[in-house]
Amino acid sequence: MTELDIDTDSYRRLSKAASVFNLPMTVPLVLDLDGTLIRGDMLYKSFFSILRRNPLIVFSCAAWLLRGRAALKRQLALRHRIDWDGLEFHRDVVALAERERAAGRRVVLATAADAVLAGQVAALVPSIEQVFASDGEHNLKGSNKAALLRRTFPQGFIYAGDRKSDLAVWTHAAGVMTVNADVAVRNAARALGKPILHLPGRAG
Repeated sequence: MTELDIDTDSYRRLSKAASVFNLPMTVPLVLDLDGTLIRGDMLYKSFFSILRRNPLIVFSCAAWLLRGRAALKRQLALRHRIDWDGLEFHRDVVALAERERAAGRRVVLATAADAVLAGQVAALVPSIEQVFASDGEHNLKGSNKAALLRRTFPQGFIYAGDRKSDLAVWTHAAGVMTVNADVAVRNAARALGKPILHLPGRAG
């Protein structure tokens, strides 16, 4: 098993064509969004961006949630007032994605956030070529995300995540990347016995 802790300075020591992963270039790099690519959670960002202007939104949220978490996310995404200029990206994740894309690896965003918001975030990161997200009916999280990625990338994939729910995806990944993960998550990911990379997730 290959294990590596890396920071932004390490990228500068690599050639522009180098990959930090010892896996074929046909294996894509798949990024989670909340807590991995960005700091924070898009569901809460969308909710609080509306709440400041319309406190009564909490009653609508209760009704939408009865239809499922994916439905709630879609309704909030359609009404959001998020300040995109204030969105904090994890700069080491963005840097790594840019390097992998330059080296020839496909970079994908796969998130439980709603597709309306995920698409807008992806548009801010030129290295991202494809987006998978919750669609108002299906919540793309945990085992649901793992199943989709396995179908889409039967040759394998590298997955970047940050929390316990990502273990369901890492179990099926060819390579593991943790971002700003706590010790318990890192230890659980390490126990899978796969090539693994740890990033601190510096926001900026």
